[in-house]
Amino acid sequence: MKSKRSVILLTIVALLVALAPAAAQDEVTLVVWDNWTRDAEQAMIEQLNAEFEEANPGVTIQREAYDTSDLTDILPLALSESGGPDVAMINQGFTGMGALVEAGLLLPLDDYAAQYGWADRYAEGLHARNRFTEDGATFGEGNLYGVSNTAEVVAAYYWKSDFEELGLSIPQTFAEFEAMLQTIKDADKTPIVFGSLDGWPAIHTWGAIQHAYATLDELDAFMFRREGGTFDTESNLVSAQKMVEWIDAGYFSPGFEGMDYDNQTFGAFLNHNGVMWITGSWMTGSIIEELGEEEIGFFVIPSAIEGAPPLSIGGVGLAYGARATTEQPDLAAAYIDLVTGPRAAELLFEQGFLPAATVDPALLVEGTLTADVVEAWNTISSQNAVGHYLDWTVPDIAANIQELMAGQVSPEEFIQDVESDYQAGGM
Repeated sequence: MKSKRSVILLTIVALLVALAPAAAQDEVTLVVWDNWTRDAEQAMIEQLNAEFEEANPGVTIQREAYDTSDLTDILPLALSESGGPDVAMINQGFTGMGALVEAGLLLPLDDYAAQYGWADRYAEGLHARNRFTEDGATFGEGNLYGVSNTAEVVAAYYWKSDFEELGLSIPQTFAEFEAMLQTIKDADKTPIVFGSLDGWPAIHTWGAIQHAYATLDELDAFMFRREGGTFDTESNLVSAQKMVEWIDAGYFSPGFEGMDYDNQTFGAFLNHNGVMWITGSWMTGSIIEELGEEEIGFFVIPSAIEGAPPLSIGGVGLAYGARATTEQPDLAAAYIDLVTGPRAAELLFEQGFLPAATVDPALLVEGTLTADVVEAWNTISSQNAVGHYLDWTVPDIAANIQELMAGQVSPEEFIQDVESDYQAGGM
């Protein structure tokens, strides 16, 4: 039988245990891979990571940044390993997200989407770009495998001072746009800054012409491989012929074949070695960082189809997805919620990026580059005129466009080469 003293001691020990601070939460590392590599992007994502760690004591974000092409190349192996990223930004399309889904490497996010209300972030038609059937065979429907936090529109950045000097205004028709190119050329200036060394920028430059001549029905059928989808269309042939005309007319940077994107092409535009640059809204933050809000404007290239709204390459940016075998699925989903939610949209907007979520008009200052970019996105999204990145369904199309631009194939041969790849499944 226990003595009275023993009982008292045991009681005291029990009380001390009960009153002791709770044990510190287990330390957890969440590995995140993204493509925020430029200076203007770093503050935004590091701020969000710090806020996530503060809200989740014991959690450390281990972040690694890669450019998009490298990220796409290394993810299949990385996601198959137990030490791979818990959360990663994923390029859409058959060879990006589709291949990862087919290999069983991504976690379906539909339950988390319902929990966090992700469907309300942006239109379902844009969520479709992050959907695949479970076997990875059908794009645009099925499970949700990612959520994006940026919107993108490919359009024309331009130097306002050149437009003023040459008496130019934002073109309302494609014919006016072409006439403007010749006016700039006649003034002994380079109309369009362009470099095709990296390949993928050629998709956007040629695609800007193609989207001016194509209809969204044609593009949707091609992109999602619906019945009747084909690259062999009159609009694509005319667009290829138009690209060759522009090259022959000298509308692009001299030596564009050897110019890379991040250094030479971006540098050429910043140094005013050309009047316009046809590229994506993702460069807005970097341009503002270098030149401010007032020097540069942005507009969507008008349609060549009479009465049609401007149709532009665009949509949502790379999607945040989760590794299928992550040991922290709930934490991964919570992180995805933060970096794609209202707080992220606020920071993105402050850095000059275009959030996927609607921007409060009260935040826009008329005459600024940021306001122009938001207006461009609103123009195409409100009129259901958001086009597609062509390499999502034919990943090697950049090489085909480079051959066309180098004069190695004719426009007709270019169409047939891409169509052959498309019918073979895009590989």
